[in-house]
Amino acid sequence: MTPINFKANFLKTTYIPKQVSDTICEPQEVSIVELNPKDKKDVRTLAETSCKWENVASGFSSEIYNEALKPKMYPDIAAEHYLALTTQNKDYKNLDTSKILGLVLFSETYDTENQLNWLQVNPTTNKKNSSKRTFKNVGTELVNYIKSITDKPIYVQSADDAIPFYKKNGFLRQGKHDSTMIWFG
Repeated sequence: MTPINFKANFLKTTYIPKQVSDTICEPQEVSIVELNPKDKKDVRTLAETSCKWENVASGFSSEIYNEALKPKMYPDIAAEHYLALTTQNKDYKNLDTSKILGLVLFSETYDTENQLNWLQVNPTTNKKNSSKRTFKNVGTELVNYIKSITDKPIYVQSADDAIPFYKKNGFLRQGKHDSTMIWFG
């Protein structure tokens, strides 16, 4: 992890498909960065992103922002990771909210499993809100990054409509009618 001026930390460069025509996708370079809830600029970035996305469609970005405002209150949490996937590839101390494609809050715990608390893809690029998505696999790329940094199972309390997404990404339902899912690695 490379610290960038004590602001958002660059974690990884990766590629996701970008729709450039009706039938053609090309790889788009994107960055995964970690936002620091103790940094005012990073919290402002979460607030602005949440505001923009909530104006398009209700989702979980406001929950991610709200969690960043809370002091660490849970003794079972070892570390919280506020991650963003962005098309921005430099100057991470000044994140451009219009380039953020996805946000996630991931908690490492002292328990036997970690928790994926919230995951939100920019609703302007989400399949539900347009017939064609500009960017594909945003959520999957964030989930894959989380899988790569932990050796413990990952627990998620999924929204009902997100269950197929988590199944596609290797998570298993805990019960037949339960939205609790877990990835065992």
